[in-house]
Amino acid sequence: MELLEWLNAGFDLFGDKFGDTAAGKWLDHGLSALSLLLFLFALALIYQEFLRCYRLLRRMNPNVRRGSRLQVAESVLLLAITDRALLSRDRRTLLRRTRILVEHELFVPRPQPDWRDGGVEAPEGGFLGRQIWRLGGRWRAWRAYRAELHAWRQDIRHALALEGNWTIHVDNPALVSARLDDIGRYFECLRSLGLDGEEADRFICPIEIASGFIAPLHLLTGLLIQFNDKWRPILESFDRDANSSAEAAGRPIDATDRDLRQIQLFIYNCWLLWGPSIPICECRNWDARYAVVQYGYGDENNSIEVVGSRRDIAAALKGLMDGQCRHERAIGTVGATPPPDKPFTGMAVPANVMGRLRLSRSLGRRTASQVNALPQAALTSWGGGQDERPVLFISEIVSSNAVEGDVERREASRGHIIMDTGAYPSRYYSAYLWAAVVVLMRGPDGRLTPLTSLQPGPAQPWKDFIPFFEHGNLADPESCLFGKRQLALKVVSGLAAAVRQWGTDREPLTFAFACAIDEAGCGHRLAYPDWSGHFTMRTLIAEALDSLAESDAAARRLRDDKLLRFDYFNGQPGGHDFSACGFPGIVSAHYDWMDETTASRSD
Repeated sequence: MELLEWLNAGFDLFGDKFGDTAAGKWLDHGLSALSLLLFLFALALIYQEFLRCYRLLRRMNPNVRRGSRLQVAESVLLLAITDRALLSRDRRTLLRRTRILVEHELFVPRPQPDWRDGGVEAPEGGFLGRQIWRLGGRWRAWRAYRAELHAWRQDIRHALALEGNWTIHVDNPALVSARLDDIGRYFECLRSLGLDGEEADRFICPIEIASGFIAPLHLLTGLLIQFNDKWRPILESFDRDANSSAEAAGRPIDATDRDLRQIQLFIYNCWLLWGPSIPICECRNWDARYAVVQYGYGDENNSIEVVGSRRDIAAALKGLMDGQCRHERAIGTVGATPPPDKPFTGMAVPANVMGRLRLSRSLGRRTASQVNALPQAALTSWGGGQDERPVLFISEIVSSNAVEGDVERREASRGHIIMDTGAYPSRYYSAYLWAAVVVLMRGPDGRLTPLTSLQPGPAQPWKDFIPFFEHGNLADPESCLFGKRQLALKVVSGLAAAVRQWGTDREPLTFAFACAIDEAGCGHRLAYPDWSGHFTMRTLIAEALDSLAESDAAARRLRDDKLLRFDYFNGQPGGHDFSACGFPGIVSAHYDWMDETTASRSD
């Protein structure tokens, strides 16, 4: 029963019982005043709700026709008078219905009239003929606009109906990443209106993304999203690092040292700026009740994060890999003869995903104890200096009082990861294939040590490792393996060139294999080993080293003098500061250092 109906029924009953008595007559005026106050209070509540919805639509569409007072008022009034939105106790209150409308409009904007003549030049003739032509063009544009608006309203009406489907349908995850600024503004508008509590930091509507590629990877950084904002601190940091007066191993850095330092810093910053992805392993950085995987389209920098319970994610990935292996077997079949079974050498599989959208910064700001269901590596990445990322939850992770951070112990499914049966036979999903080595030198005690640990001042591990990378196609097994083999040759050739440049008249540089896109390097297995591409970068680099050593003296020195070490790091606690699962912390520390040094220079 609605609020006003309840009030009227109550006061009618009160009047029937006491209206004819002296007490009833005495109370009549007081009750009338109370009724009026309650009625005005109800109107105030209704007005407040209406005003918040009005402001939300206005703030979401600044300086555009959709945000005009007339269109916004029309939209809120239509929402208010349909399906008892104003006073109904149904979950779809006026504010929730307005949020549903806004969320749908983020991906399917309301059509707006276009009074242009469609780019068609008016025919030659007199003034009257040209005006008639323009009026006809505007009439055609108006009719087209009304038809588009009618179709749009039908779709929105279906989403807003009490028994309707709230789901927002999107073609691919790149379209979600492209709307990141608008999504961020939406949550900022909710905060500016004082909205908090349940669902204040996430979409009400689920989003179903038709086609993309799943890979058990984590995008380490997203600098490209705000590329212009990041260039200046990156370049200033590069200049200071490359020309620092720090000393290594007790002697001043010479021209050769500086050249190698510039090469190392350039490779590192280039790798970071263009957005690498790291593997997900079984160590404590990733071991949590909820798992994180990458879902992208075209390139890893267009990817979003998908979060769900470990059980749901593992089951979904197994189903996707089984389907992919069936696909590979089918396309290799000739007649009735199937090909022999072989491992999948790709690292990404097409999938359809549905879940509820949030932004990574809303999670990274919280402490581990508040969201201990999430992997620590992901929290570090989301809470560091990296740019905001879209996160799609296929499982519920927190309770209704999510703002306080209470962990939801009951798992609730909010979406799915399933095979994309309509995926193209030829598949393309590009990403950086990479492998990282760490530069070592002998310290005063004669032990091999990462280079910057021999320098005074705080540790700066981003100056120690060199990530070699190659653009590859993770979705096609042959292309992925080809790219990894090319990368292995690049690693050995690059290190051999460094050995030649360093010379033989001083203590040689030593390089330690640290990790790669298919190996975390922390001593733990990958969480989903079937998705590693089968042939690891460690194995391919060792094979490339043996091959090039036959014809290149520097490569032979790398191998025979053990200047490229595959056994330097181990999985013991504290034994590996350069594992892939530790990179989010290294990158976060690097960003903090850039901010501190930039602030000190400005002071």
